Amino acid sequence: MHFRHSQRAAITVFALSVAVLAADASAQTLESPPSTPWWEELRDETLTELLQTAMAANGDLDAAVARMLQADAAADRARAILLPSVSLDGQATTGPLDGLGFQFGGIPRGEGGSPTLPSLYYTGSANARARYRLSSWGSEYRTLKASRLEASASRGDEDGVALDLVGQVAQTYLDVLSAAGQVEVIARQLEVGEQLTEVSQFRYERGEATALEVLQQRQQLATLRATLPPAQVELRLAQARLETLLGRDPARTSVDFSAELPPVPMASASISGFDPLGRPDFRGAVNRSEAADERVSAAKWSVLPTVDLSANTGSQFFRSIATTTQSTWGASLTVSLPIWDGLDRSGRVREASANARAARSSLEQRRLDAQGEVVSARIQQEGQQRQLSALRDQLDASERAFEESRRRYLAGLATVLDVLNAMNGMQQAELGVIRTQRIALASWIQLRQAVGGPWTQGLRRRLLESS
Repeated sequence: MHFRHSQRAAITVFALSVAVLAADASAQTLESPPSTPWWEELRDETLTELLQTAMAANGDLDAAVARMLQADAAADRARAILLPSVSLDGQATTGPLDGLGFQFGGIPRGEGGSPTLPSLYYTGSANARARYRLSSWGSEYRTLKASRLEASASRGDEDGVALDLVGQVAQTYLDVLSAAGQVEVIARQLEVGEQLTEVSQFRYERGEATALEVLQQRQQLATLRATLPPAQVELRLAQARLETLLGRDPARTSVDFSAELPPVPMASASISGFDPLGRPDFRGAVNRSEAADERVSAAKWSVLPTVDLSANTGSQFFRSIATTTQSTWGASLTVSLPIWDGLDRSGRVREASANARAARSSLEQRRLDAQGEVVSARIQQEGQQRQLSALRDQLDASERAFEESRRRYLAGLATVLDVLNAMNGMQQAELGVIRTQRIALASWIQLRQAVGGPWTQGLRRRLLESS
């Protein structure tokens, strides 16, 4: 019964702690979104070089750039109908001369002194034509606005893919550093364990230790050795993932990862004044919602009359016996009033209206999702900062306990079991610090990615120009 009450009390305290943390985070104010990329705060030149390489070589990002160019081309096509069209037309014809007068019984051939007519005739024309839609301020203009907004959304998509790629490369790079750090810790602890094994064997041979103490030390050393292969596998897998993101052969490792995990910066961005327009995905959603509204207007304006103005000028010639030429010109004004189109236009209006409604709903949900991501990342980052500080204090105490136990063991004042317990505690604390620092860095990156800022605009170009 006492255990159940204690368990309930612990759960209640944990829930209250999370609630207070969330309230503290939401109570903060945001003066302005960060104006500089977050990786500059880490001051890691290797990471910056990796990001630049990924911007130039990643296939997913290159595909996003191609889609952006496609959207720009579609906007250019939509603009074409608002501009006058000009063409040069040429035509040449030949045929039997008798065919020209077929309806009149044919052209009589020459008799007596009359000259003999040729059997073929030739005719041709050359004209310059111009056309302009006077009513282009209606449906066509709104279609152009929608195409431009969709092109802007595609540029936001490019920035979004670049931002996501930056996050993936950074997180994988930190995975590599974390795994390399764990391998180094285990290797260093193996070296200490081997020294202790030699000391235990020496003391056993002198009769100062028992065979059990030697076996316990060897068991501890074997257990520690067993943790090394999984850590090495984790390191190699992280390296392969990173090479893939960089557009390289994952079977090769082309980067030296001798650096340590960078310190975790304190988050400078808060959440209550968060502006989702700092995120490329939200900017793209806004543009798509506005484009959908413009397409509704375009569909409604398409039911109105269209007015087209056209003009042409040129010359034509005819030749049978002699060649004759004649200049021509013309102009026309055409008004088209739709009366019945089989409900095509009304169907387009309903279709565009439904699409606009879906875009507005998606935009609002995207806003809530963005706010939720910022809140979650901030809570995690602050909690992990406190946990990391506590683990570092634990590591410091564990190191002192291990050194004291080893000193007492060498002096014959402690058993090998005391040393093994202290060593195990130090090992777990040291690995825990590395893992928690890695997780805290991940949360900090997620927070900065979620908040975004003006630095996300033209992210790919920004990185390539700085290389």
